[in-house]
This record gives sequence, structure tokens and C-alpha cells, in this order.
Amino acid sequence: MTELTVERLRSDRSVSRPLAGYRVLDFSHAAAGPYATMWLADLGAEIIKIEKPGRGDGARYMGEPMHGRKDSDYFIAVNTDKSSVLLDLSQPEAVDIARRLSARCDIVVQNFRPGVMERLGLGYEDLRVLRSGLVYCSISAFGDQGPWRGRPANDIIMQGITGMMSITGEPDGDPVRVGVPISDFSTGLFALSGVLAALLVRDRHPEGQHVRVSMFDATTALMANYVPGVLDLGKDVPRLGRGHPQIVPYQAFRCADDGYVIVGAFTQGFWRRLAAALGHEEWITDPRFETNAARLEHRGVLIPMIEELFVRRTRDEWGAVLEAHDVPHTPVNTVREALRSPQALANGTTVEVRDEQGTRSAHTSANPVRVAEWPAASHRVAPKMGDATARTLTELLSLTPSEVASLAERGVIGTEEQDV
Repeated sequence: MTELTVERLRSDRSVSRPLAGYRVLDFSHAAAGPYATMWLADLGAEIIKIEKPGRGDGARYMGEPMHGRKDSDYFIAVNTDKSSVLLDLSQPEAVDIARRLSARCDIVVQNFRPGVMERLGLGYEDLRVLRSGLVYCSISAFGDQGPWRGRPANDIIMQGITGMMSITGEPDGDPVRVGVPISDFSTGLFALSGVLAALLVRDRHPEGQHVRVSMFDATTALMANYVPGVLDLGKDVPRLGRGHPQIVPYQAFRCADDGYVIVGAFTQGFWRRLAAALGHEEWITDPRFETNAARLEHRGVLIPMIEELFVRRTRDEWGAVLEAHDVPHTPVNTVREALRSPQALANGTTVEVRDEQGTRSAHTSANPVRVAEWPAASHRVAPKMGDATARTLTELLSLTPSEVASLAERGVIGTEEQDV
């Protein structure tokens, strides 16, 4: 930790979240990197988000503006508890400021294409000499080697190129994108775990550590259950829509009211309970359905029989039947239904964040990790563009107001931009 943050911890004994006192210099933009640094912030780290004057992070425009701000709901969702500093890294003076800031930080996160930060003089080898024990996290599309290393990519590109889209959708339909940016967010979570692991062992690596995560590898890792079958058994993974290539029955069924109920009979015990709930206990000993392997082989016989039963009752009626038989099930909720469900309310699955004046608010996802000994986080809404430029340069680099004003006049830095 920096001397300044250690002093702050010593003077404020109420600060006790796990990463309190750590500071992150965040060059990331869009989704994967900001998602990682948002959770670092939730764990107590101070996040200094570097943005380009004038436009800032492109995610500020990816979605609908909120509360009269030009910032989108997408940006606000993944940038809580951060401060924004505007630096034009095309100018040497701005790069010098970034280097000086890195010397006051414990962690650097960036998600530019491989080679960009090195050309700027902001790569790992450039910065680790300025800060002992620096944890530097590079997030990229394909990694820093291989034939695709320089390609541009984003979430939907990754879902396509890794094969994820090929196994998502109806059997006779088109490939379908997973409805959330699963490649972006999973990459961010892998980056988060890498940074935390690097912090854990930094005392043994005082020279620093370089954490590298590619979206390609992270997305592929989400399909781990298919890797042995494809590479070792020569299997293809079919597109089964509501079904599952490895478990039967494990899918959604349409009901009489056009609602859907998902059934996840993933063990023999649950299969027996489901057969009883459906009024067909003879299926339990039917050789075609007795084991999961047999059910996979006879999917085309079994599933239509189950579908014909489900359309006889409504979604809620089937929910009551399956609940009584202790079969894993759920209605297919809308996102609104899920976020307003009694369980979401009980868990505190979402939190309301406000700005420092308490005048602007938004709801965002709460951290799923809960530890009783950690105090509750005090959340702030995503920053206005450049909201902390002057303050950060004054407090961390000891620049005078006139020096800050001069940098702003020459376009080296940006100042806080007004909402439009």
C-alpha cells in the first residue's frame, strides 16, 4: 500500500473492508475491465478511472441516458464507486502524469489491444520499476500471442468465435447470443480473481506481478463441461434450445397459460420424483428412461410425452405440484419479476447507489460475496466524466491549482464535464 493510504487506514479505524487502503489506476473501458474494477471497489479499493477528455469511456453511450445525464444505464451499472480523471494519453505530459499516478497505486488494470500500453510507456515493465509490488492486470481479446492477438473484439464476437453461440438457440433456428454480456463479465471476474491472488502473494513477489486474462480463454473456460467430450470423445455439441446436451430432462416446458416451467432433474432421485409428480411412476423402471444415458438416447420419445402433460396445467399449477414432490423447478421469470422477487429482496440482491450529494441515485447489482465480518459497503453512483481530475492531481501529485489550470488549457487533462 502507499504511505498515504496506510496513514488513512491508521487514522480511520472504521475502514475495514478487505481492500481498504489499496488504490487502483484503472485504464479500462467498455465492460470487462470496468466490471472487474467495480468489484475491487466494492471490496474497499479506491479506483481512479482514466478517461479521454471529451468523450470518456465509450460505455457512457451504450444504452439509455439516466437522470438527465448523458451517461447510459450500462455505464452506471458497472462503474459505481469510482473517480474519473481525464488524461489525453496521446500527449507526453499526460503519459507522464499517468506514470506518476501509477507510482502511488497498488494495482493497474488496462484492456487495450496488446502493445498499446507498451508503446505509450505504460506497460508492466515500464511501471513496475516505479512501484514496488505492483499488480498489473492486462485484459485483452485474444491474449498477447497467436495469430488473432491484434484483432478487435467484444462480447458478441467472443460468443461467436468460441463456439458459445453455436450451442445456444433452438435446434432448427439460428445461433443465439446469450442475453447478458457473459464473455465480458466472466472475463472481468477471472481478472478479479487473478488480481486478488496476486495481492495475496505480493510479499513473495516484491518485483511485481503481471496478471493476463483474455476474453477468448475466459469464455472458453465457461464451456468446461464440453471440452472432454469434444476433444477426447470426438463429440459435437448440438443446439438444443431449452434442453441440455448432457442431462434429460433439464429444460423449460410450456404450460396451458403459455408460461414456462423449468425442470432440472439432474439426478436419479429427482428423475424418480418428477415421474411421480407427472403421474407416470412406470417410467422409473422403463428401460428407455431408467438412466440418464438411456434418457439421452430416447430424448425424442420422452420429451414429447412430458411436453404433452405440461400443456394441461398452468405455470403456477405445475409449480405447486413440483414443489410438493421436491423437484427442482422454477417459472421462467422476466428480469423484472426476478429483481422484485421476495428472494431478491431478502438477499439484498440489488443496491441503491447515490452521488455524494445524495441527489442522484440508481440501482445496481450487489456483490454476491457476503462475509459477516466485513462492514457494508457505502456505494456511490458512477462518476461524472472527469469529476476527480483536479482533486486527484492536487492530492496525489501535489500540483497547484495554477498548474492544473495550465494543463487543462493545453488539453493535457480534462476538467469535469457538465451533463448534457
